[in-house]
Amino acid sequence: MTLTRRAAVGAGAALLTLSLSACSSDDSPDAPDADTAGATPEEVLAQAKVELDETSGVRLSLSTEDERPDGDFLRSADGVITDAPAFQGTAGGRFLGFDAEDIEVRSVDGDFYVNAPIIGWDTYDPAELCAPDPALLLDPDTGVSNVLVAATEIEAGEKRRAADDNAVIVTPYTAAVPGDAVAAILPCAPGDTFQATFTVNEEGQLRAAELTGEFFSGGGEITYTIAVTEYGVTQEITAP
Repeated sequence: MTLTRRAAVGAGAALLTLSLSACSSDDSPDAPDADTAGATPEEVLAQAKVELDETSGVRLSLSTEDERPDGDFLRSADGVITDAPAFQGTAGGRFLGFDAEDIEVRSVDGDFYVNAPIIGWDTYDPAELCAPDPALLLDPDTGVSNVLVAATEIEAGEKRRAADDNAVIVTPYTAAVPGDAVAAILPCAPGDTFQATFTVNEEGQLRAAELTGEFFSGGGEITYTIAVTEYGVTQEITAP
């Protein structure tokens, strides 16, 4: 973990602790500390940011059921992101004008590698493919966790059991997110504001982020879903 990232994590944790402590008193023995019980929606999303910033790595997927009318775009991605930062996984979508699925992708030491059909492994600028550098999705300043704390108009929904695990209780939070925060993770997004639903478990971990808005000029509204299925992942990722 870099010094910059450690500083960001430390500051976030300190602010969260102060914020939660301000809600407690001698008359409130059940005030929140390490979970989301009693926390405001803003505090919950701030805690979810700290959980992402502090983890060694995650298993994550990104997907949309919508289509961009023309041009390259990312339809799906699945893999492991570590705090190196690095990524290893697969992606699908329209690549250099061709539809493709399950393309091997790695991002190591600032280089983005794609194992393209026929071409084989080569380096690319992900922004030119209208795709994020997946290794940077855990960056505390420009990644997914920054979207959480950039959100406004946050409202909590009803608690429910997670669709993929009935033993897990989650709460959805609807919000508006400014376009610059979204464009930092999906670089072609020109929209000014995006509608979001963040799903957080009782331990304060983000389970899913659903973002809806204009991701491509003239393409209308598209919804991307980012799902975090595992925290604390460690994996050595090397260049191909």
